[in-house]
This record gives sequence, C-alpha cells and structure tokens, in this order.
Amino acid sequence: MAKNDVTWDDLTGAEKRAVLRADARGTWQVLRGATSTPRVDRRVEAVYDQARKRIAGGKKK
Repeated sequence: MAKNDVTWDDLTGAEKRAVLRADARGTWQVLRGATSTPRVDRRVEAVYDQARKRIAGGKKK
C-alpha cells in the first residue's frame, strides 16, 4: 500500500456517506439498464482525492 492511499477507515462520516450515495446511485443506474457508470466512479474517486488532501494537510474544496 502506498503512503498516500486512503482506506475506508480514514474517511470522515460525511465522506463515507458521499461514497455510499454515489455507489447506491450507480447500483440504481445498473438496475435500470446502464452498462457502465463512469460518473459514479469519478465521484467516488473525487471523494478519496478530497480525503487525501485533507489527510496531507491541504485545502479541502
């Protein structure tokens, strides 16, 4: 594991809820017939990027 990898335990409660909301939205889209959910993947990655910045002491957006 790299130094800047963020695990589920590193996320704040709000960040965890954001990931769960995005995953739920992606699941719903797949159930409705979507073949892929790139927007959901980008949102989850954005949450993890935000957590990396927060942990590193950078600014949160």
